[in-house]
Amino acid sequence: MSAAAVQPSASLSNICESIVNLILSGDPKGDELLYSTFARGLRFLAWKHCPEHAEDCMHDTILTVSRQIKQGQLKAPSALPGYLNIVLKRAAWNKKVESERQGGNSEVFETVVQTRSDDRANPERLLEIEERARILREGLKSLKAHEQEILVRFYLKGQSQEFICQEMELTDTQFRLHKSRSKQKLEAFTAKRLRKPIRPVEGVAARAAASS
Repeated sequence: MSAAAVQPSASLSNICESIVNLILSGDPKGDELLYSTFARGLRFLAWKHCPEHAEDCMHDTILTVSRQIKQGQLKAPSALPGYLNIVLKRAAWNKKVESERQGGNSEVFETVVQTRSDDRANPERLLEIEERARILREGLKSLKAHEQEILVRFYLKGQSQEFICQEMELTDTQFRLHKSRSKQKLEAFTAKRLRKPIRPVEGVAARAAASS
């Protein structure tokens, strides 16, 4: 059942009030309760609207709503289920538009980390990969230490979620939210810089030859 189909019963209303109060007080249990209560329904709804980015849309929705609760934008806790659905549909639409506009730049992190030096790529593709890798390194440096650590451990070092949670003393929910938030920041950083055209191969080759 999606979050949209859930009518705030007395029990759900109490849960929503607890979520809002915990988040407003700065207690991380608020985000965990928000996730555990609504993630499944939101994931299902996201799959209907934007199946290729369902997981990202679900996490983006939870992070956005959590932030807006902290900013006092949700006046009635009982309106939380419907509010989540509105934000989810907007996130799904934005993800579609973003993907079309950027031609897949939002997946730059996975593209770079999954590319190996022995891939059979032409010079233009190798230049593009090198440029994206440079931007990715800059993006990682812009993150907080724990955000860098989660992304590097999970994507670059290939460590399991279970191992990372144990090492960093995180719950599964905290790991998912931290990873999603960190990835979101990194994608925004890289997408902004990748709007600039990558330098022509000829120009790069000429400068490289001149400097050698």
